[in-house]
Amino acid sequence: MTVRRLLVDAAVVAVLVVASAASGASLILVVDSSEITKKLGLPAEWWHTHLFQWWLATVLGMAAMLVRSWQPLVALAATTGMTLVHANSPVIPFMPVDLAALIALFTVASRDGRRWVSYAALGFALAASLVPAAYPASRWLGLLLPPMAVVAAWLFGDRARTRRAYLAQVSQRALDLERERDQQAELATVAERARIARELHDAVAHGLSVIVIQAQAAAGSMERRPATAQAALSAIVATGRDSLTEMRRLLGLTRPDGQELAPLPGLADLATLVDRIRAAGLTVTLTETGSPDGLPTGIGLTVYRITQEALTNALKHAGPSATVDISVHYGLDTVGLRILDTGPGAGGPPDERRGNGLRGMRERVAMLGGTLTAADRPGGTGFGVIVRLPRTEAG
Repeated sequence: MTVRRLLVDAAVVAVLVVASAASGASLILVVDSSEITKKLGLPAEWWHTHLFQWWLATVLGMAAMLVRSWQPLVALAATTGMTLVHANSPVIPFMPVDLAALIALFTVASRDGRRWVSYAALGFALAASLVPAAYPASRWLGLLLPPMAVVAAWLFGDRARTRRAYLAQVSQRALDLERERDQQAELATVAERARIARELHDAVAHGLSVIVIQAQAAAGSMERRPATAQAALSAIVATGRDSLTEMRRLLGLTRPDGQELAPLPGLADLATLVDRIRAAGLTVTLTETGSPDGLPTGIGLTVYRITQEALTNALKHAGPSATVDISVHYGLDTVGLRILDTGPGAGGPPDERRGNGLRGMRERVAMLGGTLTAADRPGGTGFGVIVRLPRTEAG
């Protein structure tokens, strides 16, 4: 039990009792009953017995109303019995306390429990409402008024239950939508972090690999071939600047003069990428067939990043004497990319759990609805990356 519910029930009981006392004090509090019994032709002791029964039924009904919020069926049964006792009175008319049965029925109908209980309570109340019509001495009004009041009380209670259920459903739906929105926001955050991680890995890993190779070349030729060393150092500077530019762009920064940084790399930058790798000492050929006109930016970025990652891996693992052949074919519906090197290969299926390179390639291709194969070439003559992408971005 809660104090608030108890106070509400007690307030209802108080209002009914005070209203009844105000409307019928001359009857229910009368002591001298001689005139009443003389008018009815009944013995004097009859009035005292009748009044005692009326008060006993009233006390029991009002006591049951105090637990209406927790035991509405008990309150309904007790108040219905009280009302039937009151209806049998040839002297005392309808009182406000007799509304307690309708209030109890309203409470039963408004509950969210099993519906058959509510229907059974309605049937019980309807049957009880017809009983006063059988009392020849009853002063209650008409045959139809009590059943109509019962049906109205039940309908109001059922309506309150339906509205409460609807509001609860709306509230739950709002909570579900809010939870779903938060989950989508969290997923979007995770996806954005993964995207930034892929972009940073591709940009930084490639740039650092080229820098390391050029630094090694510069260190080996510093004394005997200073011109070669100077070229390697210049390539290190250019590669470092390019990598820093990409990092600033990926992090959403702008230059101090307010001009936007360079756009994301794409198909037009493949030749520059190949020249950079060639300058690092790896032999690379690039062949493009078909027309890239109308190709979405996302497709071009994916082709560039996969080529960049594959060249970075070849630069680190294929060896200085290896060659890399890149072919890009722009078909009517698909874009095909082949990157084949003549290095020693991976010696088996590559472990994509180590590092982010191959896993990042596969994630990029999957987002666009394409396919990717990365494995040793047949005959153990190197490693190959074969990609097929749709000409339109998925989703």
